[in-house]
Amino acid sequence: MKNPHFFKEFVAFASTFSERKHDLMSKVKPSELTTLQYLILEQLAVSEPLTPSEIADCHHMSLPNVSRELKKLHEKQFIDRQEDQADKRKHVIMLSEKGRACMNEAFQHIESMLIGSLSPSDIEQMDDIVQALRLLNQTIFKK
Repeated sequence: MKNPHFFKEFVAFASTFSERKHDLMSKVKPSELTTLQYLILEQLAVSEPLTPSEIADCHHMSLPNVSRELKKLHEKQFIDRQEDQADKRKHVIMLSEKGRACMNEAFQHIESMLIGSLSPSDIEQMDDIVQALRLLNQTIFKK
């Protein structure tokens, strides 16, 4: 390995992030949703509109399995489907009003839990933390 320290830190960060995200999600996920359904809503809240194929790619799932979950989310009125303006054969998925309200509530709760877990000195470093997150997004995650 050319940069073992970098790789070791990245793996540790990714693992800790995954554990923390799972912990936070388990506290805010509505009981009427499966974990996968919640994750789909979360993805839509950040990146809507999305096609079923984009959702399937993100979750490493087959299109039929994603379609089944989207059907359930539509029946529960968490998402809306709309014809793609560029290609009438395709449909895009968006949050419904109920889905948006659900995710807004979840995100507000997650934000308060995150802020509540910070020490006063962490809060003083908030601008530096935001800059570090932006740097990670721009470099490692290319977003």
